[in-house]
Parts: sequence; structure tokens; C-alpha cells
Amino acid sequence: MVEFSNGESLLARDKVVSGQQWDSGHKGVALKTLEKVLMRKISLAHPESSKEAVRNQVLEKREKLNVWLDAIDNEVVKNFGVFESKENPGVRFPFTKVVVRNVANSIQNSPVDSDSENLPEKTIVLFTPFMPPPGGAPDDIMNIIYDRVLTAVPDITKRDSHKARNITVYALGLPTSNWGSISEEWLNNLKENGFSEYGKLYAEFLAENLGQDSLETQQKRKFLFFAGSMGTVLASETAKQLPKIWKNLTLLLNNPTGVHSPSDKTIKLPVVGRVPLSVKGLQVVAGFGAEAGIRMALDDFVKSALSGPNKTREALSDVLLQKGIIPYESEQQNKLKKIVNGEAIKSLMRGNPVETDSYRIFIEQGMLDPATTTGEKIELLQSKSKKERFFKAGKHALGMGVNYTHWMDPMRWPDKWIRGIESYEKAVDAQTKQVK
Repeated sequence: MVEFSNGESLLARDKVVSGQQWDSGHKGVALKTLEKVLMRKISLAHPESSKEAVRNQVLEKREKLNVWLDAIDNEVVKNFGVFESKENPGVRFPFTKVVVRNVANSIQNSPVDSDSENLPEKTIVLFTPFMPPPGGAPDDIMNIIYDRVLTAVPDITKRDSHKARNITVYALGLPTSNWGSISEEWLNNLKENGFSEYGKLYAEFLAENLGQDSLETQQKRKFLFFAGSMGTVLASETAKQLPKIWKNLTLLLNNPTGVHSPSDKTIKLPVVGRVPLSVKGLQVVAGFGAEAGIRMALDDFVKSALSGPNKTREALSDVLLQKGIIPYESEQQNKLKKIVNGEAIKSLMRGNPVETDSYRIFIEQGMLDPATTTGEKIELLQSKSKKERFFKAGKHALGMGVNYTHWMDPMRWPDKWIRGIESYEKAVDAQTKQVK
């Protein structure tokens, strides 16, 4: 196991983020979705308003969100790096971090920063779901980065009895992505030990990056591991390696995938050879594949993310080249990454139970997810009212059923992000008045 060593409230809408280097493809989708959601909500809430008045309100909020998303994109590029394991030489994965206070201050400086160094810390770690090579870098989960940063923004200021925190969001990519690399030794360990090898790799990164903090800071720091799909297994395996943070750790998991009890039965298939055989394992592959196929046919954005090179990734590569960060895409590496990708699928089919006794876990289960839901779970959730869609998922684990499929894209609710931004602005305004 790895152990640690010792202004104006609307100013955001009028300011332009300087030095914009890269535009995430997710941003355009988020802004379009926001327009649709707000047009409907404002029109229903104020039927007496003219279309022009509604449109002006929507555009104001859209521009406000646009500035914040630009600031997050800048922070992602600035802090983008590649971690090389010391315990597994030759194994690398891309990562980035977003310091939430830095994002806010790049838009709107506030008087609360004077004591920010003494505030308690919170670290949010995002794990990447299954993506075939060359995908799986932080730029592929920008929608999740946006969601976690903008959800956390209100918490960096004092609101009523709420105590502010310094919050840092880390996004950890896959070693099979174009900026990652694989060693044959690590591949052999993966074949033998499964996803625990990912857990050791990510735990090494967290211990190295957070282990320099004072013991007092470590003891007070709160941790949130956030993941969906295959990423839930990676989050769980990483948590198992870090027992010293268990009492301060919460896992938030969307549609845990491949977390069923392991199966020793196998079946031999053409090309891929022997694979684990279980009903749940087959459901994972068939259900995920079916939804992925449908979404790729109907959604160009999903298609570009899952089917190889895309313009957004190429644009980021050009920017990162200026920082000396280059992809690892030799013929040998591409071959190893494809094998690792296949081993990940086999491990998902085999089963990887999530630890539910040592730390707090909250699960969002899509009732319509073809890869993970069960008839028993649907029946249980349908027997409850909409306000009671909860189920026990372990000693310290609570689950909630939601009417959604496997792709729980947080960009379907961008109006929630606007509420977080406006809550932050309101708190800053109140504190500015107190200072005056």
C-alpha cells in the first residue's frame, strides 16, 4: 500500500480571458445546451416576457458561462503534465489540475484571498472511464472537469455558516492515451493482477503530489474521488492503496461498471482468446457496446471521442508541443496499448467488487443503463417515490436511482453551473460590502 510522507457580481460576463490557448470541444456543446435549457425555463417562468427579453437574459448567462469555461480551459492547459512512475519505469499517464481559486481570481479578484493560505484543503480526483487508444487523456473528460470545478466554486467563499475551502481538482488520464506509455513488465503485472495495477499507479501519483504537505494539512484535507463507468473501478482500486486518507475520503460513483463478483469461468473466442464468462460480464460488454454504437451514430462528439484522432485533441497536441510535452505513439507503444485495452475489457468482464466498508461511497445508478442495471434494482426503485430513489449499497455506501442511461453527461444540466457561479458572485459581493 502507498502511504503519504511528511468586484462587481456581473464582471465575469464582461471580461475576456487573456492568453486563450485552446478551446475544448465540450465548451460549445455546453453553451448550446445552456441556451436551450434557459430559453425553456425562463419562458415558462415569465410568460409575460417578450422573446427578445428572454433571449437577452439567456445571452447574458451564456456569456458569463463562456468566460468561466475559457478560464478552466486555460488552467487545464497550464497545468497539463505527464507523470512517469518511479515504481514502474516506462509507465506514464497524462494529468492536469485545476485550482478553483485561480480560475475564480482570473475572472474576478475578491477580498477573501487574504487568508486563503490558511483555509482547509479539499482535493477532488477525477478518474477517466473506458476509452480506446489514443483517447483517455484529461481533454476527453472536460465535461466532468467543468462540472466538478463549477460545482465547487461556491465553496471557496464564506456563505452564511459555511467555511471556505481551497479546492484543487485533479484529472488523471489513462496510460493507454496518446500521452501515456506502457512497459511490458507493467502489462504482465496487469494480466496477473488486473485493475489493482492502475490503483497502485494512481496512488503513487497522489502520494508524490500531496505527500509534501505538512502532517496537519494532510489530516485536515478532505478527498473526493469522482468517477463513472470503468473509472469507478480505478477510483476504488486507488482508494484501497491509500488507507491513511480513508476517514476523510468520499467516493462519488456514476454507474459502477464491472464491479460484480469475480468469475473463474472462461470461454475461448476467436482473435481475443479466452475471456471471463459471467452473465454480468457479458452484460457489461454488450450493454456498453450497444449504447456506444447508438451514440456514435447519432452524436458526432461521442464518435470523435471514441473513434480515434479528432480536431480538439490535435489542437491540444499542438499547444502542448510548445511546452515540450509530446505523445508516445511509436509502433511498439501502440501495440502495447491495444493489448492493455483488451486486458481492461477482460478485467471488466471478470468482475472487480468495490470496497464499501472502509470509506463513504455514494452511487448514482442509471435505471436505463444497459451495461449495469438489473431487473431487481429497477423493480426496487420503481416501488419508491421520486423522492425516495435510494438503496443500500454496502456498509458505508448509499445508492440513488436516476432515470438515465450509461452516459451520465453532466453537460445536460449546465444551468446548475450558472447557479454555482452566481452563488459565488453573491458571496463575493456580500464580503466586499463588509470590507467597505
